[in-house]
Amino acid sequence: MDSLAKYPETLEEALIALNERQISATQLVEHALAIVQQKDTQLHGMITVTKEAALSQARQIDQARNSQEQMGLLAGIPIAHKDVFFSSGVRTTAGSGVLSNFKPDVNAHVIQVLENAGAISIGKANCHEFAFGSPALDDFFPAARNPWNVDHMPGSSSSGSATAVGAGYCFAATASDTGGSARHPAAASGLVGLKPTRGLISKEGLIPLAPSLDTVGILTRNVRDNLIMLCTCLGSDYQAFLNELRTELTNTRIGVDFDHLQTTDITDEVRKAFLESLELFKDLGAQIVPITLPDLNMIAKVANIIINFEGWQELKSFYEDQKENLGKGLQQKLVVASQVDEIDYQDALSIAQTYAEQLTQQLNRPQESSVDVIVSVGREAPAQTMADLYQHPTGARSTCNRLYSLTGHPAITLPMGLSSLGMPLALQIASQFHDEHLLYQVAHAFEKKRNVFSGIKNIPWQSNN
Repeated sequence: MDSLAKYPETLEEALIALNERQISATQLVEHALAIVQQKDTQLHGMITVTKEAALSQARQIDQARNSQEQMGLLAGIPIAHKDVFFSSGVRTTAGSGVLSNFKPDVNAHVIQVLENAGAISIGKANCHEFAFGSPALDDFFPAARNPWNVDHMPGSSSSGSATAVGAGYCFAATASDTGGSARHPAAASGLVGLKPTRGLISKEGLIPLAPSLDTVGILTRNVRDNLIMLCTCLGSDYQAFLNELRTELTNTRIGVDFDHLQTTDITDEVRKAFLESLELFKDLGAQIVPITLPDLNMIAKVANIIINFEGWQELKSFYEDQKENLGKGLQQKLVVASQVDEIDYQDALSIAQTYAEQLTQQLNRPQESSVDVIVSVGREAPAQTMADLYQHPTGARSTCNRLYSLTGHPAITLPMGLSSLGMPLALQIASQFHDEHLLYQVAHAFEKKRNVFSGIKNIPWQSNN
């Protein structure tokens, strides 16, 4: 590599450069670590950086590649893992002082699969405490910041994963998504965030929050990279799926609940960008079909009941035994969570099941009245400032993500534009259970048509190229 001007910007580009010997795994990792050292004192995207282990693995991969040994699908690609996944011999904190010295002796399933594929972990990414607490100024670990503007938040629980990918530390990161925590950070940080069909990727080794909703997610810079990551997590060769991605959506039926679009939480510029996005879908050959989805306020209420009830069951021992070691944001949420009773919880589970059945019926494509996918805003507003987040730690955020958290259907967020202040705006696409392939088809076609970042000079992951 003669200069950083040739440094690949996407995971796919990096794989091609590695396989064609234009760059080495060691060079990729060295560059990644240099960006972390340069930026993370301000961005706080990482809790633990595994510098020596990453460099050692990179050198081993380079040696194996030079010896023409069989390589894993992601051999040499720097990634990061949300710090709620067990990492063997590496501290796994869940963003909490309670676990500040905890080192598991096993890897989470997703970490092991990606390690077997040759992906190189540069460390553990920051997150909201136990994927539940809201950031506070006195937290054990400083809150992650948005790489587009450090005065703004990078999203919810998987915040550090979004910071790491968006700032150029790595090409992809794992996340967890219980109420939107992979999609919301992606939306706030100009990334692609996938919540696959619940249970598609094993959550073994994930520190639980709400086990009935917890889902392993993926954050990348574009749709193709996200597909590569999901295929690798599932042990599939991604190339055939990449080859099938198209740039038109002829006869694709896209469902839109226009009543949802009228909620007061959605800002005017988000609403305008979304309506413009629907016109682009039409240009791609898609048909926009008005549909009716459950009320957003009821969706949020049901999701919060389930997350609060199950979250309290998972975390009450920490609250009762080590309250002084928990952040104030988490303490506030646990006080509320402890008050949810069993009857309300069971009712919420029943409502969630009804939602899932209704959505499955709407996405039942052989039916004449069905739609192929459902499109909505990916976040109601651009990422707010950290000051606002600290002042309103328990405020409602990204309610638009909660429906698919309840039903378990796959959903993906991706950029649809930039705000007047240059902050990312996003839309969300959902599909039938286990139809991630269609999800990627629609997302890829829109991404190519919209081309959000064309001509933009302050994209965070390009700033050091």
